[in-house]
Amino acid sequence: MRHVQFHIADIELGPRALPLKYGTVQIVERDDVVDWELVLHTIESEPVAQAIHPLAFRAITGADDRGALAFSRFHGEAALVRWVDTTLVFRGAGLLSGLEEHHFPTA
Repeated sequence: MRHVQFHIADIELGPRALPLKYGTVQIVERDDVVDWELVLHTIESEPVAQAIHPLAFRAITGADDRGALAFSRFHGEAALVRWVDTTLVFRGAGLLSGLEEHHFPTA
């Protein structure tokens, strides 16, 4: 099993950007199956239907030798599974495009 967590820099739900205060994506790989979940905290309460949505986001995936942040773009469909006030929780409903081998830490 391998896992990694990234901070979300920005995110789009279909054609609209969500006003993000803070968010993370947790990615877990077990037996060649990848599960992923996003926990997002928006600036204001967002009207989002409890359904499967197309998501596209940039995550902070590292930094170079000078400390400049490195970003990677991911996208996939995810189901809104919980929401409370300004917190939205999405669970991946398929592949997470953009995920590459180098995103996982080496042992």
